[in-house]
Amino acid sequence: MPWQSTPYVLLLFLSALVASLWAGYGIVSVPAGRRNHTVTAFVVLCLSAAVWAATYGVQLASTGLEAKLFAHRLLHVGAAATPSAWLAFALAYTGREDRLTPSVVAALAAIPAALVVLLVANPYSLVLVDAELVTTTGSLTRLETTLGPVYHLHLAFSYVAVVGGAWLVVDHALGSGEQVRRQAALLILGALVPLALNVFEVLSLPPFGTATVNLTPVSLSLSTACFGLAVFRYRLFDLTPIASRVVLSEMDDGVVVLDAAGTIVEVNPAAEAVVGDRETAVGAPVSTRLPEYDGLETGADDEVLATRESPGGKRFLRLSRSPLRRGGETYGWVVLIGDVTTIEEQRRALAERNERLDAFAGIVSHDLRNPLSVISGYAEIARETGDPEHFERIDDTVDRMTEFLEDLLQLSRQGETVTEFEPVPLREVLEAVETGIADDDLTVVVEDGVDDAVVLADRARLGQVLDNLLRNARDHADEPVTVAVGRLSDGFYLADDGPGIPESEHENVFDVGFTTRESGTGLGLAIVRDVVEAHGWSIEVTESEEGGTRFEITGVEFDEPGRGDEPIGSSPEAR
Repeated sequence: MPWQSTPYVLLLFLSALVASLWAGYGIVSVPAGRRNHTVTAFVVLCLSAAVWAATYGVQLASTGLEAKLFAHRLLHVGAAATPSAWLAFALAYTGREDRLTPSVVAALAAIPAALVVLLVANPYSLVLVDAELVTTTGSLTRLETTLGPVYHLHLAFSYVAVVGGAWLVVDHALGSGEQVRRQAALLILGALVPLALNVFEVLSLPPFGTATVNLTPVSLSLSTACFGLAVFRYRLFDLTPIASRVVLSEMDDGVVVLDAAGTIVEVNPAAEAVVGDRETAVGAPVSTRLPEYDGLETGADDEVLATRESPGGKRFLRLSRSPLRRGGETYGWVVLIGDVTTIEEQRRALAERNERLDAFAGIVSHDLRNPLSVISGYAEIARETGDPEHFERIDDTVDRMTEFLEDLLQLSRQGETVTEFEPVPLREVLEAVETGIADDDLTVVVEDGVDDAVVLADRARLGQVLDNLLRNARDHADEPVTVAVGRLSDGFYLADDGPGIPESEHENVFDVGFTTRESGTGLGLAIVRDVVEAHGWSIEVTESEEGGTRFEITGVEFDEPGRGDEPIGSSPEAR
């Protein structure tokens, strides 16, 4: 196919490239989930302008009538869609997104689609009456067309849409104030350039009005560049002066300013500890720096709680947001980040206490009412019969109640279980506990590494842990039981050869009230867990090599040789 050369072709292709790049930037820079009507309309406008410019360049470069007619039909895919996309962009950008209902969008899309279909079929020459090749000065062959009535109707719609959109954008820009004058200048330039070019062409004013080609696609590429800068650059930074009326840079709470698409445009110094340095945070989607923001965006919650690790431990942050509005349009959001670590820790502690009180109430109601009923029953029988055996049953029940009440008292004071840390020989405490239990059905075997192990702990509470674990092993075995105590790299273990605990119940053994024996209180292992965690340690239950139960206590700090002069704090954090 022969081609003709003209500088206008290169200009059109460059215009198509510019519009395509802006469309690609709009698609890539804004995730699909955050793409609003403004960005969507902008992308469609850029794509339609790019198609129009590129296909018009092909039509201008070709020389044959058939080739030019084919390109002429094809360019209307972009040319016919441009006025609708222009109007949709103007409505969305100026805060009138509510006007873009599904029916309006469908109508705006149907108008160019109908023109393209009619142009291809051209029934009764309603769109195109005639077409011929004309050679102008300089031997440039152009396509000269005679338009039908339907095409003139579409031209009327196009001028109304373009003028109306331009009026909306210019009016919005002029009313935006001095703080956004650069953005306003871009908006006005982008809106008026195509209109000014049409005036030159209609009045045949030089230099544009006397050109032999239609330069409207070129002017549209300039408009897309102006609108792109306004949308993706200056619209971001014009939020800062708006937010300055709400936020002071010296606030202790973190402040993050977002545009309507969820992109970070400003952060204050307090927020940098959460979202990163300002230089890297600005321009990034908020979801990449503050994932918890999605909870605010969905509208499910007015506030969201976030957690962050810090050198001082876990921090609790409360996120809330407020809209930035002007002239009825939401330009963005101010996200406040408040440190509520103290409040949240107190709230959780209170909730835990309430749960513990609820557990106490259930346990006391069940485990004290039953033995009291037993005592009452046997006391009545003893009065009637005088049989001393019934008094023995009463004594046994009283002993069980006493044990239960002691365990309950210890558990209720779980927040005060650890007071002072000191070097404690593990073997020494173990022997003292074993002597106190003094039960022939319990044998304690000390394995290598325990003899010289010195633990930094609260001596009395460490003894309480060992005592509860040894008694637990004894009480759950129907036969004499042996408990092996050994050293771990960061702790120690107690493993017995008793019946063991089913693996399905390993996660529940430390719950208040959990027990596998009928006379158990369900408090012993709960006390162990609380004392262990108060030390800053961890405890897990597994199966021993003999098929029994093995408790592993880890996170333990040992007093190694050479640190005897080191001061010992009164809590794990102090060490």
